[in-house]
Amino acid sequence: MTVLDLEQVSVRRARRELLRGVDWRVERGEHWALLGPNGAGKTTLLRIAAARSHPTTGIAHVLGERLGRVAVAGLHERIGLVEPALLRRFHPSRRGVELVLSGATGTIAVHAERLTGRDRRRAGELLELLGVAALADRALGDCSEGERTRLLLARALMAEPPLLLLDEPTGGLDLAGRELVLAALDALARSRPGLTTVTVTHHVEELPRSTTHALLLHAGAVVASGPAADVLADTPLSACFGVPVHVEAVGGRYLAAAAVPR
Repeated sequence: MTVLDLEQVSVRRARRELLRGVDWRVERGEHWALLGPNGAGKTTLLRIAAARSHPTTGIAHVLGERLGRVAVAGLHERIGLVEPALLRRFHPSRRGVELVLSGATGTIAVHAERLTGRDRRRAGELLELLGVAALADRALGDCSEGERTRLLLARALMAEPPLLLLDEPTGGLDLAGRELVLAALDALARSRPGLTTVTVTHHVEELPRSTTHALLLHAGAVVASGPAADVLADTPLSACFGVPVHVEAVGGRYLAAAAVPR
């Protein structure tokens, strides 16, 4: 099943071209990395994939539906979106389990009358899967950034979406927090083989082992797209970031270093 299918997608805002002629096809069960320098268009592309934005020109199909010809509210219910800005909508006193349970109804408030026993069991299962069961009764304000990210991930999975989109899920985390989030994503990929994910990041070190494909963007255009081993390599990444980059694959993860002129 094709989950995302974009043909010659371009986006213009205030005379500025944010995306230029993007072709991109994502199949069920694939785990994509979306990389590029600041201003490359990564978030713009992710928001089209999330059906939160429409292309100015071109055709975009999301979960088999063409944007512009379908009610996006129905699509939103089938897409899990994890973005740091969402946390600002939850009061710091909100408990971890309440954050997760709010994902069952897609709301900020927890509507207890709409929750089923299955919803509550699923919340417990997701807290366990993502290693945050101990945070169920802890206030969000007392959780670390990495813990809150994993709680947001659990919230996004409550509705069992076929598509999960993550906007820099490890941005701003320390080493331990980053590795816990990446381990959670790997566990998720193992437990749900049919799930499709797209992860936006600036750094190849912030990608989980489960990454199968990658797309590189520069100035709104695709530099390279395809299997991760082919795309996350010296030549494509050097072209994308505009500096000589050397990449090594170590234990299923990637390490990159740039040779910047002094």
